Amino acid sequence: MSKARSSSGPELKFSSLDKVMFPAAGFTKGDLLDYYDRIADKLLPHLRDRPMTLERLPDGVREGGPHFWQKNTPPYYPKWIPRVRLKTEGGKPVSYLLVNDKRTLLYLVNQGTITFHVWFSRVASPEKPDFVLFDIDPHQSTFAKAVETAKTLHDVLDEDGIEGVVKTTGKTGLHVLTRWNVRGGYDAVREWARDVARRVVERIPKVATVERMIGSRGNRVYLDVEQNAKGKHAVPPYVARATPGATISMPIQWKDLGAKLDPKKFTVKTAVKLLGRRKDPFAMLL
Repeated sequence: MSKARSSSGPELKFSSLDKVMFPAAGFTKGDLLDYYDRIADKLLPHLRDRPMTLERLPDGVREGGPHFWQKNTPPYYPKWIPRVRLKTEGGKPVSYLLVNDKRTLLYLVNQGTITFHVWFSRVASPEKPDFVLFDIDPHQSTFAKAVETAKTLHDVLDEDGIEGVVKTTGKTGLHVLTRWNVRGGYDAVREWARDVARRVVERIPKVATVERMIGSRGNRVYLDVEQNAKGKHAVPPYVARATPGATISMPIQWKDLGAKLDPKKFTVKTAVKLLGRRKDPFAMLL
C-alpha cells in the first residue's frame, strides 16, 4: 500500500512503508497500514464522533524511541480531519480530533499512530457515556485469574439481565464492556460499576480485588472501574497496541474464554484472518 484514494478528497500518499515499527516481530509500517485498512469497517463505528487521544510512536516500538500521547490536534494536520474543542476537567481547552472515516484513520497511522484511545461518550452528548468498562488487570497476578474474574463478572451481569462483551486488552488483561443506555452521567456509571465490581470480589475474594493500591492487592487481580470518568479514555476493540508483538485488542466469544486463550496470538498479521467474516460482537455497544 503506497497510496489510497477517497471520495472525500485527493489521493493520500504513505511514506516509509518499509520502516520496521515492531522490531521484535519484524512488522513494518506497511503491515500496520494494511491491518488498519482491512479492519476499518469493523473499527470505525467504535471510533466515530468520539474525542480521540493518539498513542504515537513515530520510530516504532523500540527502547528509547519517542512515545507520546497526543490530545491536541497539530495545526498542520489537514483541514478535512474534523476537530472538536472541549475543556478538560481543569478548564483547559483541547482541540480533539475525530476519526470518522478510513482516510483519517490511515493518515494518522502514517503519522506514527499505533493505538487510538477514545472517550466513553460522543461529541453530541459529552457528559453522558454510552458504555461501561470493567478493566481486569492481572499485573502481579496471572492471566488464569483474570479469566476467572471475567467469568464471574459475566455471571453477575447475566443475573441482572445485562449483556456484556469481552475482549483482550492487547496487553496482559481483559476488558468487559456493557451498554449504558439509562439515565445518569459519568458519576452514575462509576457508582453502578463499583457496586457490580464489589459483588464480583465478594464471590472470589482470593482471586480479585478492587483495591487501588498495588501493595495491598497481594497476588489478586485488580478489577478496575475508575476509568469510567469524563476525560478518561478507553482502548476500543480491534486497535493495535504498542507491544513488541504488535498485538490487537481482540473481541472474543465467552465460550472461548478459558485456559487455552493466548492473547499474544492476536496480532496485526493474524487478527483479520482469525476474525474471518464473523459479525462484530461489540456491535451491541453501538
